Amino acid sequence: MDSAVVAALITTPTAVLAAAAAYAAGRAQARAAHRGPVDAIRRQHQREAYAALVAEVAKYENHMFRVYLATIDPRMQHHWNDTLTTQDNEALVFAAAAVRLEGPAHLADMAHQIELASNHVYGAVLELQHTDDPVASPADTKFEERHNTLKDRAKAFVEAASAHLNGASGRQ
Repeated sequence: MDSAVVAALITTPTAVLAAAAAYAAGRAQARAAHRGPVDAIRRQHQREAYAALVAEVAKYENHMFRVYLATIDPRMQHHWNDTLTTQDNEALVFAAAAVRLEGPAHLADMAHQIELASNHVYGAVLELQHTDDPVASPADTKFEERHNTLKDRAKAFVEAASAHLNGASGRQ
């Protein structure tokens, strides 16, 4: 066999493999170039949703604590004009829904748990408002437990959201 034919037979598979590898690398680079900005936008939307939930939880927690104080000590009502309404946690529910949409699943579940805890705090205050002696009522202890649960869930969410965002975006 001619040496030129042998050389062609040996180099042809190598050239085909090199071309296939170059093609695959080009496709991967194109996907990365497209996904980079999309991922950055996704992270920004997640960051905004997480921050909105954290802010709403803080506002809700503060509001409910003031309503609680006004319930157990009517003299506190002069300092704050806070009343209990069914719309108290609307903004929190909306912020939790945004987190559930943005994900990921573990943070969506934590947002839902925060929403449930806010409902439980509301229920405890409502129960306190319908007792004759709020300070002596078991509902007082129930409020404290539920209020602490809400704060604990919010703290855990902040830690998990921060870890997700920092892990997804890398160190900058």
